[in-house]
Amino acid sequence: MEAKASPNRGRSPTSSPSASSMTQIRMIVISVTCAIVVSVVNNAIITKSLLSNDHWSSSGDRSYDTPQNNPETWKKLTKDQHINTFWWPSPEEYGGILGKIHDFQNPSDCSAASAKFFVWRSKSDNENDTRGLTAWAHAASSHMLHALTDADQPEAGHRILINDDKLFPMAKGCEHGPETRECYFEPLTNCKLSDVDDYETADPKSTKIKILSKPDEEYDRSVRTLYTSDSIWFRKVKDMYSWTGLGFNSQHSTIHMTAASLAYYFRVKPWLRKEIDERLRRNIPLDLNPQRTIGVPIRRSDKCHGHALEGSASGELECPPLEEYLKKVKEFLEFDPRIENVIVTSEDKS
Repeated sequence: MEAKASPNRGRSPTSSPSASSMTQIRMIVISVTCAIVVSVVNNAIITKSLLSNDHWSSSGDRSYDTPQNNPETWKKLTKDQHINTFWWPSPEEYGGILGKIHDFQNPSDCSAASAKFFVWRSKSDNENDTRGLTAWAHAASSHMLHALTDADQPEAGHRILINDDKLFPMAKGCEHGPETRECYFEPLTNCKLSDVDDYETADPKSTKIKILSKPDEEYDRSVRTLYTSDSIWFRKVKDMYSWTGLGFNSQHSTIHMTAASLAYYFRVKPWLRKEIDERLRRNIPLDLNPQRTIGVPIRRSDKCHGHALEGSASGELECPPLEEYLKKVKEFLEFDPRIENVIVTSEDKS
């Protein structure tokens, strides 16, 4: 990860962002690796999830989360919100929706008859799976909500999402653990695959197991172990909120629930957290004011049509030229002339 920052000569809040004034803006260019992309996503969604009205009492009393009534909680939630402090909250400690997910995913007894599972299967040719982190994140959030609501029937209980132990394509050659998702991230659950009913060894007539033929196939909610289909797609859940028991369902937006599920999925391992924190602290200036900063992620490489990268998908769009990004930054500065910093992130050094 490399960063370059030009000196910030500052400017008046009322100055006009002319072409020449662009030279007065501090440009922080960061070349990111896969691990750093994870950190940026993780920090953004955790902050979004935990600084919203997520920490309510089980009765739905919103006054629970006011600074006056719960100063210690707010002290934690607003802890060092400077851009150079990278906060990794614990689902066990901070409660809210993230805490609910943690509780549901980590039962006291995984072998209990009441425990039900949703096993996320890898593709049959998973070694050639070219999905990027965004695609994995989308699938993870959707499968998580499927499990938590048992596919829109939370009254039937919930399921524990657990992934199989097949190769995670982005973990090939992992030096910090198995070549699975657990190379980078904490396990989804404290339960083990030995706790679920194995479809490969089970009686074909067993009523404890169901393998979905397609993501939206209906099934008997009493089945103990449910397996995803072999599709990369997933079921869309409509009732995202009632399973939490937190109340005020109408106040929780889709992005709020998605943020919480992604924050749980992307809990990075200590070694990666340490590396992320060190790199970000080394590259982001200490005096950077986040309220006067905009971020410009520039996606290139295999996102663009016509790329020459081997072992990747064929590209999704015609990537705009860099001049287009500069034009949009200038337009934004017309809207808010107080901006002093522009953080540019890209996985493509060119």
